[in-house]
Amino acid sequence: MSARVLATAIAAWMLAGCGQPAGAPMEPADPPGPALLFAAGHGDLNVAERGQVFGATGLAVAPDGKSLIDGICGEPAGATVEFRDMNADGRQETLVVYGNSCTSGHTGSTAVLFIRDAAGNLRANLGFPAASADPLPEKNQGYPDLLIGGPGFCFGVWRWNGSAYEYLRNEPQMPGGCDEVKP
Repeated sequence: MSARVLATAIAAWMLAGCGQPAGAPMEPADPPGPALLFAAGHGDLNVAERGQVFGATGLAVAPDGKSLIDGICGEPAGATVEFRDMNADGRQETLVVYGNSCTSGHTGSTAVLFIRDAAGNLRANLGFPAASADPLPEKNQGYPDLLIGGPGFCFGVWRWNGSAYEYLRNEPQMPGGCDEVKP
């Protein structure tokens, strides 16, 4: 076997091992911040989109290079990323729950949901203190209503209006949970 054939075979094998088809250009590595945020996986986001999502959080890489800090107080910040195809279009939406008490007050985290617009560009939704954004069975224009968790016993429900999620109603998490909350 010639050296050229051997080199081509090795390159094809290495690319196949990375999930890339033979002959496809390799995607560049993530910068440190997106690499930390998406360490558990990146769904169907490309490197530029992962950078966009990371930038929207306002987080930074801690001096140790192994964790995240908030960009306001410089304190340790947590972050989780979930991928869901919420509207069954074959593309995943990206939910990031991140932060700490400096960025998000008593709730301790903020939720941002990235949804693709008609052109395929990511658009941020929500973006306020929340511990979770859980899909409910009810849907509007293909997207599920979202139960937005936080401290206390009264959670908000948000509904898709065709271009963004907007507040719909409060939902008590126990009898009387929303009695003292004004709409």
